[in-house]
Amino acid sequence: MRPVTSEADRYQAMTQERAHRPAFSKEAAAAELRRMAAAGEVDRGAVECVLSAAGHLAPRQPAMLPAGLTAREAEVLALASSGLTTAEIASRLVISPKTADSHIQHIYAKIGCSTRGAATLFALKHHLAGDLPGITKLSAHNR
Repeated sequence: MRPVTSEADRYQAMTQERAHRPAFSKEAAAAELRRMAAAGEVDRGAVECVLSAAGHLAPRQPAMLPAGLTAREAEVLALASSGLTTAEIASRLVISPKTADSHIQHIYAKIGCSTRGAATLFALKHHLAGDLPGITKLSAHNR
C-alpha cells in the first residue's frame, strides 16, 4: 500500500502553500500527478485511487481498445510509436526488456503485423499514438 500513501502525501503537499511556491489548485495538482503517472514517474493506479478519493473524476477512457489490446498493451504501443526502443520502453514502465518485448510481440499478433512501422500506422489510425509527456519523438534532426 506504500504507493497509495506516497501519492496521497504528494497530492496533499501540492495543494498546500510552500516557501518556494504557492499552493496548487486541486485541479492543477491532479493534472500534475496524472502527468507524472503518464511519464512513469509515479504509479498510475495509486494516483487514480488518490484522485478518486479526493473527489476528482476519472479520466475518460475509451470503452474498448481496438484489436483486443489491453490498457498496458496500448500504453506500450503508444511508447513504441513515439520511437522508443524496447529497452527505453522497459525503463519508462519499470519492467524488464524481456517483458516489454513480450508486450510488443502480443501487440503484433493482435493487430496482425510484424514491424514497428506497421504498428505505428495502426496506432495512428486508432488514435493510440498521441503526445506522451517526457518523450522526445523522432524527427529529422535526431535521426
